[in-house]
Amino acid sequence: MCIVYDAAPLDPKAYLCSYWPLAKTRAGRDAVLKFGLPPFVNGMSRREPDFENPFPAITASSRAKNFAPRLRPGDTVVYITSKGLYGDRKDRHWRLVAVLEVAERFETHAAAADWYRARRLPLPSNCVADGNPPLPVFLTLAHGALHDGGWDATCIRRAATTGTLLVCRPRFLDLHAPPALTPEDLAGLFGTIPNTRTPPVIAPAAFDALLARCALHAARRAA
Repeated sequence: MCIVYDAAPLDPKAYLCSYWPLAKTRAGRDAVLKFGLPPFVNGMSRREPDFENPFPAITASSRAKNFAPRLRPGDTVVYITSKGLYGDRKDRHWRLVAVLEVAERFETHAAAADWYRARRLPLPSNCVADGNPPLPVFLTLAHGALHDGGWDATCIRRAATTGTLLVCRPRFLDLHAPPALTPEDLAGLFGTIPNTRTPPVIAPAAFDALLARCALHAARRAA
């Protein structure tokens, strides 16, 4: 079932969300080198989100009922990595990887799969649907439950109990060399280091500042 909204939400919100990229672990970095994968794709067997899809999806696989059901078309999610050592930098930092705008909302993964297939689009790997298995462990960061299929079992269970799936349009995306964010950067933007376990709403001024960073980065990459 697709929830159809006549217009964008009256009060569209922006959220800050973190994830573990392939570059987070040695196994993930090995997969990047061996298979030519972008280092900042999501590192799970069902990418959450699947940034390589032309229309990435946000589901409840990672945060159950705590995030995906809160989103509506018109809302925006800023994705940063978890804090870590990335690239040649010697300091622990975050990377600003993507800004996704919610375009469509579905209440089941099956309905979302129909939307993608009707448009001849590939299914994002976090869409739990027939014919869309998880990625093999050697294409992941090979962390914890990934070794025994526990993560996919979690994804299947959460898709059944909280089937919300948000189809998104990328407003910004860099999976190879995204801009870094230091603790000083985050403190300057938010007044503190935000806890993204349950993604917080971003104040308009902070959101605009992040978009400006994205635009500056894109301009530098294009020069």
